[in-house]
Amino acid sequence: MSESGSIAREYFSCMRTGDLAVLDLFHDDAVLMGLGARTTGKDAIREFYTKAIEEGGPVPGEPVTLLTSETKEVAEVIIQLRDGSTVHAVDLFEIEAGRIRKLTYFIAEHPPA
Repeated sequence: MSESGSIAREYFSCMRTGDLAVLDLFHDDAVLMGLGARTTGKDAIREFYTKAIEEGGPVPGEPVTLLTSETKEVAEVIIQLRDGSTVHAVDLFEIEAGRIRKLTYFIAEHPPA
């Protein structure tokens, strides 16, 4: 984990700039779960993020940390997509040895204010 102590902040910082260095935050055999799908291993996760960044162009706002411990972090964030839509996400990061072992994300449409 970084000196700032927040995997979520590092993760969303990479996502905000479309930086595939986000993959460096994951273990080689990490698991990504969300929207009814399970993606396992760094190669499959790389494919997922490459497609998500290219097609969706997600730009997350500043995450709000809901919970943090040595092995878990939960963050809430609003994400703007390239098509102008906005989603509300809650991400559960399971952390081992300073990297993401498992990331489970929950997403809902976020209606305009």
